[in-house]
Amino acid sequence: MSKEVSVVSISKWFGAVTVLLLVAAIGSYVAARSALEPFDDDARALAPGEFVLLTDGKVHYAWHPARGDGAAPQVTVLVHGFSTPSYVWAGLLAPLAEANHRVLVYDNFGRGFSDRPHVDNNANLFDRQLLELLESQNINEPVNVVGYSMGGAIATYFTARHPEKVRRLGLIAPAGFPVNSGAVEPWLSAPILGDWLMAVLGRGILLEIMSTSENQGRAVPDIAKKYEVQMRFEGYLRSLLSTMRNFPMGGMEEEYQRVGEAKVPVLAIWGDGDAVVPPTNADLIAEVTPQAKFVSIEGGTHAITYSEPEQVSAALVDFFGTPFAHAQFPASQ
Repeated sequence: MSKEVSVVSISKWFGAVTVLLLVAAIGSYVAARSALEPFDDDARALAPGEFVLLTDGKVHYAWHPARGDGAAPQVTVLVHGFSTPSYVWAGLLAPLAEANHRVLVYDNFGRGFSDRPHVDNNANLFDRQLLELLESQNINEPVNVVGYSMGGAIATYFTARHPEKVRRLGLIAPAGFPVNSGAVEPWLSAPILGDWLMAVLGRGILLEIMSTSENQGRAVPDIAKKYEVQMRFEGYLRSLLSTMRNFPMGGMEEEYQRVGEAKVPVLAIWGDGDAVVPPTNADLIAEVTPQAKFVSIEGGTHAITYSEPEQVSAALVDFFGTPFAHAQFPASQ
């Protein structure tokens, strides 16, 4: 009899503990969500640049004028990566402008000061965003497109689908082949658990990562402070989680191959110390995009866009200035 009582007591104890843990988990989730500010016109007022309304929401963008010698400038569009918005390009703007590039930067949906729509953050979303943004700016000629990290995958996807719109494709540590996503990604991908982890712990984890020495760079010396601003508002962490679940970060071999078949000129720049997107992925790109050229930056990390802006911008300026005969492309697919 005492043994039965003991089993019942233990069962009740475990049940009570489980209920308490569930209440605590729900409470922490609600508290984390409640602490977020609404992303509205007051939030947008903090942003530099301008806004345009596209199909999926308002997009924050800015033009940086060319400072060339009077010749017609090239239009160059810069596409940032997974979590760090358009200020990441700070170190490249002046060199590109001096080389007579008219530069368009913007925040991907879910990042910076662009809207955070309640849709799957997949490749089609970001492709549509870039296509509609160019249309809204009355850009009808082929442009240079530069993508950094996940932005490289977006730029590649865009070029594969709309090769007639891309003059040249610049890639900086581009995603699209296997990347080092970290040990926590499988947990974040899990329904319910992933939502709780991102809402309750995501802010702290991301800020800790952004504060590491590997993510520092002289072009954006206050990057952790800038990075934190977008996290104040509802939708940022949700958008990152949706991207992790829906964007083919390591699965774009077909798109790279289509770029190769379209013969769009490609330059890929890597830091040889990149621990996020392995520099050995350059070999995989070369196999399916044979026209691609490669530049390796000695000692560079995944942060080369803003930690080594002189070398990155010099490689891009040289690449964009090289004469070539652009191929004739079919209509967008």
